[in-house]
Amino acid sequence: MKNIIFLVITLIALIGLAGCSGSEASSSDSGAASEPVEGGELNVAIGADPNTLDWMYTGESAARKIGWHIYEGLFALNQDFEAAPLLAEDYEVSEDGKTYTITLREGVTFHNGEPVTAEDAKASIERWLKVSSVGKITNDHVESVEADGSQLTIQLNKAYSSLLSDLAAPKSAAVVLPKAIAEAAGEKPLDHDQYIGTGPFQFDSWKRGDEIVLSKYDDYASRTDETSGLTGEKKAYVDSVHFKIVKDPQVVVNGLKTGLYDFGDEVPLDLYEVIESTPNIEAGTATNGYTVLTPDKSEAPFDDLQVRQALNAALDKEAIAKATYGNEEFYELDGALFTPNQTALYSEENTDGFLSYDVEEAKRLLAESSYDGEPIKIIFSSDSNDYKKIAEIAEQQLEAVGFAVELESYEWATYLEKWGEASNWDLVVVGWSPFFSPNQAGMLSQDSNSSGWYNSEKWQEQIAQWAQAESEEERQQILAGLNETLYEELPFEKVTNISNLNARTTDIHDYSEWYGPRFWNTYKTN
Repeated sequence: MKNIIFLVITLIALIGLAGCSGSEASSSDSGAASEPVEGGELNVAIGADPNTLDWMYTGESAARKIGWHIYEGLFALNQDFEAAPLLAEDYEVSEDGKTYTITLREGVTFHNGEPVTAEDAKASIERWLKVSSVGKITNDHVESVEADGSQLTIQLNKAYSSLLSDLAAPKSAAVVLPKAIAEAAGEKPLDHDQYIGTGPFQFDSWKRGDEIVLSKYDDYASRTDETSGLTGEKKAYVDSVHFKIVKDPQVVVNGLKTGLYDFGDEVPLDLYEVIESTPNIEAGTATNGYTVLTPDKSEAPFDDLQVRQALNAALDKEAIAKATYGNEEFYELDGALFTPNQTALYSEENTDGFLSYDVEEAKRLLAESSYDGEPIKIIFSSDSNDYKKIAEIAEQQLEAVGFAVELESYEWATYLEKWGEASNWDLVVVGWSPFFSPNQAGMLSQDSNSSGWYNSEKWQEQIAQWAQAESEEERQQILAGLNETLYEELPFEKVTNISNLNARTTDIHDYSEWYGPRFWNTYKTN
């Protein structure tokens, strides 16, 4: 049963990576119309169908990228990855930090025409606390959720300063649904006729393996403040957005050239030069979390800290990153828990242990450790060429200092299943998409397969301190301490921050890179 639970955690928290960048920098817009043009359809090529468009239920990146056009929550991340009001008009926090009183905006309607009420928000939050990977973390701190008129009150059992960042997190998001739908769905994923939100686009149709169509919601009630991340002013200029399922990247590029597609999501990096040299296509890059090698710390050999220290000294991360990602546009060597564009969460303090490549030191540490020469098994998904490269280069570097290594690759579903059982692996290669609070870091979740069964009293104490922190100074001190713990205990090996590649035609205007594609405030000519 434990392994099944671990696998579920992995499926929810991990599936899919997504781009993010901390700015609202628009694409170059030569030839743009002097005024935005309304109408037309936008054709977006994506690599695969999501399993569901229930953005509250799933952490899949494809569901998120489509879902945030349909749904909205009380709070959302702004461009600096800070929680900011979206459906909330205002909020107050009691002096003891245990009561949050949230006032909802007036005049907002669901896509079925019904007004949004605090009762809808209450039912939605209660469902989120049960079905969302982030909501389940929050649930440990929630005493009750009550609605009264236009106000929602969340009563906590103790002060928890991460509440707003949890409510704003775009993974398994705390979106507001009609009360009847939230209650009817319960802990099951939404059906197609339940994909009803408050966003600038509404769900239209889904033909699996072909396309998902969203249409403009004419009665959308936008905020009026400056657009920032997932909040602020939003306007749907195009009549519809068609998310086309296109598995062959070359077909995507050819379709961009001919105008069949307007946008290609997560194009393989080796097509960067082709895109850059094509006159009517623009490339966009955005940071996309980071890749890691996680050791199984529940058993030998990596239950021995000295073996993990040898691993850290054996890995030439710069060489791995360069060989895997090539162009420096797509990787950044940085040892912090968060990425630099997450300005409110980033600290580079105590990251000196990140680049510790030293062959002789690795040999010494390994010789003095409990390692008995038995082969270590590295598993990775055969669906990811990046994972394959990282595993192969790591194998060479580890063998050079005295490790015996075996590589095993599996297709994605089998890889996730194998990952759930400690006896199947010693090191796993995986990528983690951005997270927005230390307690959301799946690669550090206590006693789970996603963290390689990491158990740390020090880490748990620091997470508890984070939940109580009130000032920016306190949070920065804790972030520095978290970095220190990472390099003292070495629960995983961060390889590099990574970026993905998107491509769009020059007919798209006022598009801005951020944490995945957003097609409000964007219009199309020709």
